[in-house]
Amino acid sequence: MKFQLATDYAIRILCYLYENNNRLSTATHLSEKLGITYLYFMKLTGVLKHAGLIQSVQGCNGGYQLAKNAENATLYDVVKVTEGDVRINRCLEEDRFCSRNAAEWCTVHTFFQELQDGFIERLNSVRICDLCQKTGEQKAAAQQYAELNV
Repeated sequence: MKFQLATDYAIRILCYLYENNNRLSTATHLSEKLGITYLYFMKLTGVLKHAGLIQSVQGCNGGYQLAKNAENATLYDVVKVTEGDVRINRCLEEDRFCSRNAAEWCTVHTFFQELQDGFIERLNSVRICDLCQKTGEQKAAAQQYAELNV
């Protein structure tokens, strides 16, 4: 299983806004800074805005910023917006389709259900602000390493 590039970009956008004290940032600035094409950035911010994770301010001094309490959004919140519900196997979808008609007692189904539940639980345990703080700590560690090796 591999997340779409949109998921990575969405997390980068949210972290960038959080790490920069939620200052208004223009679409041009954000797309250039994050290495996302402008058109794709605009498409993605529309999705994030619709989901209530970011907001836009119109006008010459406008831009994007986190929506209220978006720093408390979890990685699963972002994944649901960009990927949809996580389903790691066909038998875990709503209709519980099983080519063997065994979804209720199948050990493979049970294993995948436990795996999926654990995966979602882990994504729900990490908030955007937690992830960004770790990134900040990593940047500080990298800077200290660079200073030692000058």
